Amino acid sequence: MAQEKRIVHYSSSQKILLVGEGDFSFAACLATAFDSAANIVATSLNSRGYLRGSFSSESDKSQILAHKNLVKGYFMSAHQMLCSRGQIHVTHKTKFPFTEWEIVNLAKVAGLYLVEEETFYPWQYPGYVNKRGAGNCDESFRLGMSSTFKFAKY
Repeated sequence: MAQEKRIVHYSSSQKILLVGEGDFSFAACLATAFDSAANIVATSLNSRGYLRGSFSSESDKSQILAHKNLVKGYFMSAHQMLCSRGQIHVTHKTKFPFTEWEIVNLAKVAGLYLVEEETFYPWQYPGYVNKRGAGNCDESFRLGMSSTFKFAKY
């Protein structure tokens, strides 16, 4: 068996599903650190129809509601597939208007509890480049204060 390799709070021995991976640079970073992508599945949705267009505001109440519904639905589905020792990690901005998403409450509604919240530092993941979800999807943006929220089943 190959020696376990780690990067921040991820390990080559974990089965990792990355959802909403953008340009797959985070998955590539993990695969490089592990010398393998054997336990990694990464997905991305490039949909111009989901958000209201490049001129929509992240603080718009209807945008916030749309995001909350999407994340809540994800948590509900993921809860059903999560093994007893598994975790769901969500990296998310922690300043307004993103705090309005109420990530921890959405998880709780889905039967998940917050295990830990860690400050996210993109420099800890060599090669990772964040990308926009609306407008010019190939454009990076300033992350600002962000955390990785780790959830598990009750």
